[in-house]
Amino acid sequence: MKIKELGHVAFKCRDLKESERFYSDILGFKRAFSLTYGDQSPDTKFPKDREWIVYLKISDSLYLELFDPENADKSAVPDWNTFNYQHLALIVEDIHEACRELKEKGVPIDSEPSLGIDNTWQMWSHDPDGNKIEFMQYTERSYQVVGKN
Repeated sequence: MKIKELGHVAFKCRDLKESERFYSDILGFKRAFSLTYGDQSPDTKFPKDREWIVYLKISDSLYLELFDPENADKSAVPDWNTFNYQHLALIVEDIHEACRELKEKGVPIDSEPSLGIDNTWQMWSHDPDGNKIEFMQYTERSYQVVGKN
């Protein structure tokens, strides 16, 4: 099997509209389309026009799927001491500008920009549900660009 690329990352959200606002208005992802409970099943117990999944376009072939919170009863934000999903990493052109813009928009910065051991700039934040987001800026010496000798 040959994997071509990553297609999407999906989150079940506490508040679908709040999460969409964060990823659209703050991070700039564009709404591509949505599916409703009526699209899922004509026999749904929910209003047929209630949004079930909102698809936000990150790049030409990469999407973020935001799921309605129905039937979720707890938060399971990952931490470093458990086996699970850890974080979403987004590449930015200018890490310091990204940090400034996020602060201006009221987004909490969990760690300020710093140069990592892989020679890549990084900083950390989180979405409204507490999911960790790493912002990265590659340098000409980043291992992701030149490899590690």
